[in-house]
Amino acid sequence: MMKVESVEHLKQLASGEDGEGFFILLNGGLKSSKRICWDEESKSWCITNFIDDSHIDINENELAEQTNIVKAIEKGAFYME
Repeated sequence: MMKVESVEHLKQLASGEDGEGFFILLNGGLKSSKRICWDEESKSWCITNFIDDSHIDINENELAEQTNIVKAIEKGAFYME
């Protein structure tokens, strides 16, 4: 388990072809697990939420608008599995 320190750090960790597993640590020790990949060429994210198997593809600027990942990173609650 590794704490994600910033969005730039997340980009480095999630830049593999298949992405990586991450989670938001919620109150009470619950986890919101996700698979995230970052594509540097297209400047886009692909995010799969394991809780409901939902998937979104968003551009770099939409990460903070369409997810709670940036807030979780800022609060120190976002980790790589």
